[in-house]
Amino acid sequence: MGSRAESKAESSRRVVAAAAGLFRRQGYAATTVPQIAAVAGVSVGTVASVGSKDALFLRVWEEASTAASLDMLAGARQASGSVTERVWSYFDGLVESSIAMPDALRDYFVAYLRERDHVENQARLAGVVDAIRGLFPADEQSATSSPAVLAAWTLWLSFSSICFGLAATSIPPDEARRLMRSVVVAQCAPFEE
Repeated sequence: MGSRAESKAESSRRVVAAAAGLFRRQGYAATTVPQIAAVAGVSVGTVASVGSKDALFLRVWEEASTAASLDMLAGARQASGSVTERVWSYFDGLVESSIAMPDALRDYFVAYLRERDHVENQARLAGVVDAIRGLFPADEQSATSSPAVLAAWTLWLSFSSICFGLAATSIPPDEARRLMRSVVVAQCAPFEE
């Protein structure tokens, strides 16, 4: 029984890796489930059992962006300067990355809205928001209601809204930068000494 589970896990890993490579090289629209199956060396049915094209795109995007975010946050924690400048160093990088890939950002939002299961991403997102909280001075309040947690969630939700505006081309890049910077300044102000 262990070898069947191991085989299924290996097939799943190959499907995700194949999808990641194809999405990166060709983009979302040009990538098909049969292509993913061919690159992974599995059947189309096996790909479908791992996830739909949207689900695979979301998984690949969210895993990569979570890893990149956590790396960027680790760097921001080590940076000198005010709370505002540490937090901005992280969000500035995110905004610039989002501006640089409007088509992929749009594809992400479309896939996100079509999919219903976001449980795995909720756990990843909670880890990112907790890491954002780590950029603020420690506080003694509960994890769900501390000023730092509320600021971290406000920052993340503001960034997400700005990304949606970028994807919909309703917010120009300069305005996205200005809006996010103003949110960072406002949320960090109470933590500056």
